[in-house]
Amino acid sequence: MNMDMPRPAVPGITYRLFAALLYFLCALTFHNGLASAEAPAGVSPSQVLVLYNADWRERHPLISATQDSLAVAEHYARMHTDPVTGERPYLLGLTGGRSSRNALSGDHLEERSTDNGCGVLYRSRNSKRFESGCEMRDSRMVEVVLPKTEVPWNLGTLGLEIESDERSSRARFKLVENGASLHPDKVRVRQDGDWRIRALGGLLMEGAFTATARCADAQGDVHEWSAEYRDIRQASWSATGLDGIRDDQNYLDLVEAPIKAFLEDPSNARPDGTLLKDHVLYFVVCHGLPRTVSAPYGIATGVGLHLRDYGSEIDLCQRLQLMYYDFESLHRDEVQPMRFAPASDKSAFTNILLRTRMSMPLQGADINPFVHPAAYRKGGNKAGLGSPRFTSAQRALRPDRHLFFAMRIDGQTPLEAMELVDRGVYASRHAGPEMGMLSDVPLLETPERVGKIDARTPAKPFWELGYRHLFQHPKGWVRLDLFKLAPGSGFFNSSPVFLPGGIATFVQSNQGWNMKDSRFYEFLRQGVTMTAGSARVDPRKTPHIHSHSFWDEAVFYPALREGRPVGEILLSNQVHMGWITSFVGDPLYRLPPEPQKPGGLTGLTWDKNVRVAQARDAERGKGYLVMADLGSSAHEPRLAQMRLGRVAAEENGAKHVFKRFASRPCVFVPKREVRKGEQWRLELMDPFGDTATLVGNLE
Repeated sequence: MNMDMPRPAVPGITYRLFAALLYFLCALTFHNGLASAEAPAGVSPSQVLVLYNADWRERHPLISATQDSLAVAEHYARMHTDPVTGERPYLLGLTGGRSSRNALSGDHLEERSTDNGCGVLYRSRNSKRFESGCEMRDSRMVEVVLPKTEVPWNLGTLGLEIESDERSSRARFKLVENGASLHPDKVRVRQDGDWRIRALGGLLMEGAFTATARCADAQGDVHEWSAEYRDIRQASWSATGLDGIRDDQNYLDLVEAPIKAFLEDPSNARPDGTLLKDHVLYFVVCHGLPRTVSAPYGIATGVGLHLRDYGSEIDLCQRLQLMYYDFESLHRDEVQPMRFAPASDKSAFTNILLRTRMSMPLQGADINPFVHPAAYRKGGNKAGLGSPRFTSAQRALRPDRHLFFAMRIDGQTPLEAMELVDRGVYASRHAGPEMGMLSDVPLLETPERVGKIDARTPAKPFWELGYRHLFQHPKGWVRLDLFKLAPGSGFFNSSPVFLPGGIATFVQSNQGWNMKDSRFYEFLRQGVTMTAGSARVDPRKTPHIHSHSFWDEAVFYPALREGRPVGEILLSNQVHMGWITSFVGDPLYRLPPEPQKPGGLTGLTWDKNVRVAQARDAERGKGYLVMADLGSSAHEPRLAQMRLGRVAAEENGAKHVFKRFASRPCVFVPKREVRKGEQWRLELMDPFGDTATLVGNLE
């Protein structure tokens, strides 16, 4: 609240109490999701900031722009420019600068320093030098878990002792001997269960010490293990690690700083004076920018017991969400123990290591005020609860949790990235039950085509509304495939593809951008409009993606049917912030409340709309890229499948097919198939079955 505003004259109440009550009422309204009077689709084009790589040098032969990353950004802005008012998204190119020209062009934005993975430094009482605390165990808890072996342990030989590592003291204590505790009030021993010894080592000996455990097996072989323990009181939070350089400094300098400067520049403010920082809600990250960057302070995070599942490289989009987030309120300066699974060396000592709370995922309703109150909770009517609307006004109620939502527009080529935009825009206007329906093709509820649609499945409400193109998987890794177009539906595809608006994901840890054989890439090849996967799959470098990293279908699909933008719905499903999940697609995509039928594929000619460029395919050698530009625009989005074959060939002759729906479908024709002067027939079919045929030659 602005404390310089005139104070209200409220009888019988102090100004501060009035202000507190007003804040409480605003917050209550915020959490009930009732404060916004905006329409479900109330997002203006200018509330999107499109980011691209200004240093990108690659250029697709069928794209006229100077470079691909800029081309994708400009295409997004063009397809989201309001045809009446001219309002459009903002564009901002990021650059690595003169000294690091290609810094932003890799899959990961590399850092100068990588030594702060745990955010903890340690300095013993007898030293003036700090050392990394990442591998240090907390001396307050010594736990022994005997490794699993084929030969049983003789627990009557179990022993444990600790010896001081302090220079001023060489104290040594036996804690367990012949399988029995010598200090029953501080050391426990048990014969079964998931541990054998638990000792409160910090109460027995101050400072650092080394613990040694011994036990013989049933064959008489004696095994010995040792581990070092440190006093947590000598550990401290570190923002930089030993070298004094933040492990996310390149991200701060090359990404966050220029974006903040742009958002806070008064010359970019809205006509009413509102800074873009407070106006923009969504970031769109274009093809050409890194997919992962360092987590805040370079601290590795994770959700499980295994250190290999923790990592400091997170999704760029999820890092962007937290640009103005108040990390000071997350107790980052508090060092505490965290329990991890035993290391690969099969040590008998549990890894209870020194960590900061920043090693834990940013999770919960207080972390994300826009999360649905029942996301990923079992039972209950999640559809009826609702979640706060993601608007500028709502966000302003929690300035300490100033969030954006960011999605990636990307693919193996810039044309694939542009397709995501086109399908999102097309679906936002035309997607509905009638799309994909041909009068002479019956669409039956067969397991082969739609899976099994039971009363409680996410597919059931769609089916009851007349949607016939979907596939309901059994409960498990694969979620509902929405707008999935099976072969034999009257279209060009001989294998499954997605109609515009298609949504699918595969919940498995090996699904990511760097896994070319993953289902994640298959969905993109099939023409999905929105999906999600890991920004990178790389144990010990990236956090481990898990089942709560995607979306809760019981929350997601009712909101989609309400007409909410996909970006807002995904934010309401984000139980973890600053994570590894990469959400792919247009955040403004929404199901229209009243779908319109498109005008058809009229006015197309070979000379005006077909582009041919010489190219080389890695497997098929030299040839031609043939693209049909449908002239799609924000005012009239157009999409089609494409089929190309020689006019002279028989009706069932070989054809090159572009199976998914795109505004610029493109196929590769090997040069050996092309004869000079021979005519080719190009057939197009849009999602409603309208067709067009163009004839021309490739040379």
